[in-house]
Amino acid sequence: MYLISILEILRLLITYKIISLEVKMNYFNEGNKLYNTQDYLRAIDCYKKSATQKQNEACSYYNAGVCFIKLKEFDKAITMLKNALTIQNESKYYFNLGYCYTMKNKLNKALQFFNVAWAISNDDTDCEKAINLILTKLSKN
Repeated sequence: MYLISILEILRLLITYKIISLEVKMNYFNEGNKLYNTQDYLRAIDCYKKSATQKQNEACSYYNAGVCFIKLKEFDKAITMLKNALTIQNESKYYFNLGYCYTMKNKLNKALQFFNVAWAISNDDTDCEKAINLILTKLSKN
């Protein structure tokens, strides 16, 4: 008589890779939780994994960039923000690039990114303020 329990069948199916019980973790949501507790390094790791798994890819890169900004690692933030822009065109991505370049004292480059952000979202008063501040600073030099 051929009596095989359901558990034995499942074990065999998993062993021979016919089925997989692997559950994909939602790294994007986990990254958000870690960001909200200011655990930026672990949040970055989750956002990178999320992007690799194509989960909210552009937002994952953007959020990782924001984490790097919080850590004052502007070069790494720039890389993440530019990755986000290859996928999706968002005003806030350009705005944060402008911010990063401002922090690196590359004002002309910052001005370019703030202008693009403002062109996309011309009702954004923060863009307008940033542009005016940079123009004032550049005119004094």
